[in-house]
Amino acid sequence: MVTNILLRMVHIEMLSSYQTRDIMDFIHSFDKYDSSEWDQIWFEEGQLPISTHRIWIDGLVRWFNIRGINTTKFLDTMVKRLEKSEIIPARPILRSYLGFVSQFYTCSDIRELCLQLLPKRQAFLSNATVIKGKDKGATRNDFVVMKCKDEERLATNYMPWINFIIQNSPIFLNAPAFEDVSLCASQNSAVLTLDGRATVDIDGKIVSVNGKAIGEVVPFADCLKRNEISWDNDYEQTMECVHIKENFVDEKTGVTLLYKDCYYGAPVNISNVTYKTGVKVEDPMAKLLSSVVRQEFDVWKPLQHAHEDLLGALNDSVSVIYYKSDDSISVNTKHLMRNVPARILRNILREYSTTGREEYENREFKRDPEICMDPLRPNFESRLNRVVAHLEKVAGFFEIERHCRGGFRFVPKCRINFREE
Repeated sequence: MVTNILLRMVHIEMLSSYQTRDIMDFIHSFDKYDSSEWDQIWFEEGQLPISTHRIWIDGLVRWFNIRGINTTKFLDTMVKRLEKSEIIPARPILRSYLGFVSQFYTCSDIRELCLQLLPKRQAFLSNATVIKGKDKGATRNDFVVMKCKDEERLATNYMPWINFIIQNSPIFLNAPAFEDVSLCASQNSAVLTLDGRATVDIDGKIVSVNGKAIGEVVPFADCLKRNEISWDNDYEQTMECVHIKENFVDEKTGVTLLYKDCYYGAPVNISNVTYKTGVKVEDPMAKLLSSVVRQEFDVWKPLQHAHEDLLGALNDSVSVIYYKSDDSISVNTKHLMRNVPARILRNILREYSTTGREEYENREFKRDPEICMDPLRPNFESRLNRVVAHLEKVAGFFEIERHCRGGFRFVPKCRINFREE
């Protein structure tokens, strides 16, 4: 089990960039889904098995591929939003640092400490260690090593997501991102990583993708030698893997699927983190603390509403919002009606949400000056007819039944989440 921080940041970006109906399309692309998992992704203290991360990221990458969305650009947008705003999972990130706060105020290199603490914080990695590489002047080359068990198989394109988060992890501490994070070795094979988007052929030691030779079969020791990494396990050093000698890019999305000088089918995942040394920050916790405070007020509220709308759609319920600013009503984020018809439905939903009442009399509404301004000629029946006509668009959720003279019945067909903004 690992924390939900990575998936929560991705979910926040989805809620910020896409409408509920688009996210629903993504969710329904799964063969099956458990709505409780979406709660665990959202909750601050949510924990999920690595297998759920795999299924979720695999599904999202495939959904992006179908729609021609560049995953790298999605991640770039996500990080820029995290940097410019305070819409981040601040509390769980801050909690993960609590045991190490004093070290950040006394260390000589905040980014080196940030990297060294990644495995101890268990923020989004499982069975991870950090190996110090050789210094090259004012630049460091360290390695994050992560080994997954067979039953915890990584997503086909999970490591690029992990590397992207590792690279940008210092921004939460008011420090610049690491200059570069590259994938040196992946436990996933080249075939699994391509996920059906290209054909891999192996002829002796030569590896071809879509008919072009771009790699060769070599022992894992070749990766260790290239990156100057010491390794104790002699058996793992003899294991064969595929060394890719040039990037392979998906033509449809522009996403790099196989990385140059990465070894696929390796016994472990290795990421090389390159960064300049000596970066210090006067108040490394300021951004996280500021985010925690602001999220008590206006920053988090729109996202919370977007998440509630999504959960409502997942749980066979409907989200209905009355907007005071333009006197309108939306159903599952789609505009339905405005002005007098919207006020009539608003009054019905207010009463139904508070008391569960379904039977109404026309005269109640005729006495309301917001609905019938002329008490001598209220003309309510024609206004109600307009409401009934609008509700035909959402008849699967609720409707109005004209069952008696001088009155009507509100007929809900699912759980209704009503609020006014």
